[in-house]
Amino acid sequence: MLNLMEPIRLIIIDQHKGVRNALRVRLRAIPSISIAGTFDAKEAKQIIGTDLQPDVALLGLTGQNDELGYMVRLVEMLVENGTAVLALSSYIDDIARELVLEAGASDYRLKNINTPELIAEIELLAETHRKERSDNF
Repeated sequence: MLNLMEPIRLIIIDQHKGVRNALRVRLRAIPSISIAGTFDAKEAKQIIGTDLQPDVALLGLTGQNDELGYMVRLVEMLVENGTAVLALSSYIDDIARELVLEAGASDYRLKNINTPELIAEIELLAETHRKERSDNF
């Protein structure tokens, strides 16, 4: 398990409140993770650049093509503001995967990822993110 001085500041972004709550419940007891908030995409766009400063964002993709462009732009904005993004999808969509990875997401995984794998992925992204941030100072 990753030994971080400060807990990982995590935000959860998904259009479905039930999914946000399920992810929050899965992760809230993990000492290395501090859930800084759960948001739908519009709320998330409004908090970018604020003092929240998350290390990692879990971004749920809906699979609806009309929202994909919006989600890609959200990935770009999060990454530009120093947040690592893990995109989560209900099913494999090669086009969505390619677009979010090109926009700067660190990885694209299925939402049915088991909890230990999800925690390991979040910790790895946070460690990489923090190392990159410290290298830039």
